[in-house]
Amino acid sequence: MPARIEETGPASYQCNQCSGALLSLAPYLDWVKGARTSDMAAAEAVSFEGADASDTKRALPCPKCSRIMLRFNVLADKAHGLDFCFHCEEVWLDAGEWQYLKAHGLHTRITSISTDPYQRRLRDQAVRESALQRFRATIGDEEFNEVEKFATWLKKQPTREAILRHLNSEVRESGRPS
Repeated sequence: MPARIEETGPASYQCNQCSGALLSLAPYLDWVKGARTSDMAAAEAVSFEGADASDTKRALPCPKCSRIMLRFNVLADKAHGLDFCFHCEEVWLDAGEWQYLKAHGLHTRITSISTDPYQRRLRDQAVRESALQRFRATIGDEEFNEVEKFATWLKKQPTREAILRHLNSEVRESGRPS
């Protein structure tokens, strides 16, 4: 028998053992269409403590058809993933993942998480974050913080391009022998 993930949430099948939920996409999409804007705004204001949500890191069989569900990362940090069965049109939510999605404003956009553009943006973000961490490790925390302050200042400058050209020419000239 379906139950609600929470009082105003979509209907789902709850697992009594792990507290996970199987969310059927068709009723979920109906819920998204019918949800009132005020309910959405109030739901997005919920705070989230990461320790409350679990995430299964292993491949899951679909509870309905036993096929392996496809996992899609929710955010670039890969802390949580949603498991989709496109054969049955179901999504598995581990315990606490609904609240995690709400805290990130994604509870009304679950279907977009499985799209190529969404996943590509996450990969691009992860690559940028990794490059930033390598840069920080290369120059050190203190210098990194100074560079970040300068970058923040530079973004606000109307003559940003001229400043960058000047810095670039200074760097090239300082590398030449006298």
